[in-house]
Amino acid sequence: MERSDRIGWAQVRAGVFILVALVCIAGGVLLMGQKTKMFVAKGQLRIMMDDVAGLKEGAPVWLAGVDVGVVTRIAFLDPKHSNKVEILLEADYDSLHKIGPDSVITIKTRGLMGEKYVDITPSRQYSEKPAEVLQGTTVARLDDVVQKAGATFDRLNVIVGNITEGKGTLGKLNSDPKLYNNIVTLTGELSSLAVTINHGDGSLGRLARSPEPYDRLITILNRADRTLQDIQASNGTLNKLIYDKTLYDKLVTLADKSNQAADEVRELNKKITSKDGTLGLLINDREFYDKGLSLLTRADNSVKSIESIADKVNNGEGTAGRLVNDKELYERMNRMVDDVNALVRDFKEHPRKYIKFSVF
Repeated sequence: MERSDRIGWAQVRAGVFILVALVCIAGGVLLMGQKTKMFVAKGQLRIMMDDVAGLKEGAPVWLAGVDVGVVTRIAFLDPKHSNKVEILLEADYDSLHKIGPDSVITIKTRGLMGEKYVDITPSRQYSEKPAEVLQGTTVARLDDVVQKAGATFDRLNVIVGNITEGKGTLGKLNSDPKLYNNIVTLTGELSSLAVTINHGDGSLGRLARSPEPYDRLITILNRADRTLQDIQASNGTLNKLIYDKTLYDKLVTLADKSNQAADEVRELNKKITSKDGTLGLLINDREFYDKGLSLLTRADNSVKSIESIADKVNNGEGTAGRLVNDKELYERMNRMVDDVNALVRDFKEHPRKYIKFSVF
């Protein structure tokens, strides 16, 4: 039987089906490549954590909410010596530049099914060389939260039991009718006071109703504002005291000099009160004080003696007194002095008159 050269419809359909299938497969490969970033350059990052909280391989890695990679391996780093768990991430190489030591790496849960993923906060700096190993942050697990909540509820139960039994302030408020009545009475009095104030009775009522206190306060504030404006606009003492830096520097210099003077005064006080100096001995040494007092007493007695002698001289008593008060004696002494001067002068002029020298 000879082979027919014509192509049957079945063969055409088979060829079209195979072509469509190949196109679909190629499109699927391209879509999956874009979805899984198959054609994007990737890098690896190792994360060290104490607890991975059920994270599994293949879990997504998010950087600032953007899916940038997957978890490729989870294993203990050194089971014999440490409980650290190593997580190996495969992420876009460009995104690794935004992961640094200041990034917070945690394991979080999304969705109702509790799918775990690695959440990373971006670093504040762009790293030219991506980090290779980082430390993750362990988050609180649900069991720990439930346990703490149970402990909190236990404490609340104890507090509620104490209130029910009338213990403490809340317990007395719950069980003591007297305290309740006092609160009701106080509430009534406060209500009466509020009514009185609203009616404008009393000082508080007048203060609430009358606009005069408000107007006075506004007037005082306006005057204060004008005073401040005058101070800022004028060239007086207050303005210079506020804005003049030269005056401030002078005040600082004066304060420094005052401190220095105070230090010098303290040092002088130490020297004065020290027993090594005369003033210190005079202040602190009783014997030295007694000697000084005795010396002053003797000096006072000497002055009194001199005054007594001076009185006698003034009264003409004794030789000195007569010499001072007797005019005749004074004149005789003057004549005697004149005669002596004349004798000395004549002796100088005519020495041979008084001295005669002879050998034989």
